[in-house]
Amino acid sequence: MFFQEPPRLPNTYRSDAVLREYLERLLPAEVRAEVEPELDGMGEAAAGELRRLAEQAEASPPRLVQYDPWGRRVDRIEVSPAWAELHAVQARAGLCALPYEDRHGHHDRVVQHALLHLYGPSSAVYSCPVAMTDAAARVLVDHAPAGLRERVVPRLTSRDPERAWTSGQWMTEREGGSDVGRTATVARRDPDGTWRLHGVKWFTSATTADCALAL
Repeated sequence: MFFQEPPRLPNTYRSDAVLREYLERLLPAEVRAEVEPELDGMGEAAAGELRRLAEQAEASPPRLVQYDPWGRRVDRIEVSPAWAELHAVQARAGLCALPYEDRHGHHDRVVQHALLHLYGPSSAVYSCPVAMTDAAARVLVDHAPAGLRERVVPRLTSRDPERAWTSGQWMTEREGGSDVGRTATVARRDPDGTWRLHGVKWFTSATTADCALAL
């Protein structure tokens, strides 16, 4: 009787010749030498622990709990512990933090995307909240009032898993999908000075996020 050995995923950084050639072309030697351990570590995790976490997260999809045992409305989303750990991994790796730390100047985005290239396939699509969080941080850095920027951006770009926030992006509407030109949602100020959104979002991404950027 013959049993075929299943394929084994090797370190995804060492085995990705195209990625390594790309980084050799785009990164100065000193930057490449500094970030090589991070890339190698992510490649090793992607082939091992990250992949196992992704399998566990995919096997236990998020579940909406609308009521507690006493019938009170709670509307809580329960996620797999593996999903929470995938968040921790990306935070410690600085996948949102890198572009805002200015460690390698204009090379920071190249390093970030190389890490994301390795992280994404073994992340159960946690790379989606990462991308949205990064984009929200960029919008706030460029356009938010100082008070809001100083309060939120450090959370979105934190490397501390306990402190790091994720951000959703709520764009899609019935009228035009994600066509920003047909966005119908408007914000109106209430008498107490707060803002209230009026409109319907057909799809809201990262509903477990700590904050959301609404278009």
